[in-house]
Amino acid sequence: MVCVDQESQDILVVSENGYGKRSKIDDYRVTHRGGKGVKTINVTEKTGALVAIKSVLDTDDLMIITQAGVTIRVPVSTIRMTGRAAQGVKLINLRKTIL
Repeated sequence: MVCVDQESQDILVVSENGYGKRSKIDDYRVTHRGGKGVKTINVTEKTGALVAIKSVLDTDDLMIITQAGVTIRVPVSTIRMTGRAAQGVKLINLRKTIL
């Protein structure tokens, strides 16, 4: 769940395999008590589970830090705006480690 302060904010979601996307707040309907929620990202084996959801503005930056310590900083304005059910775009390449 995320609380939105301003109508100009967007919803930013990031999945465990490095995919992310922005969606307009207007794309989400208001649910009431007993509602089943609203789908925000198409979860597949490729994208992985949802790990973060935030309300953002175009002036914000996104910092992604991996377990290996790799850090990237991405301006939110460069992340493509997509619909609620889309998979998103690759924000960071994660290497698969074999243990």
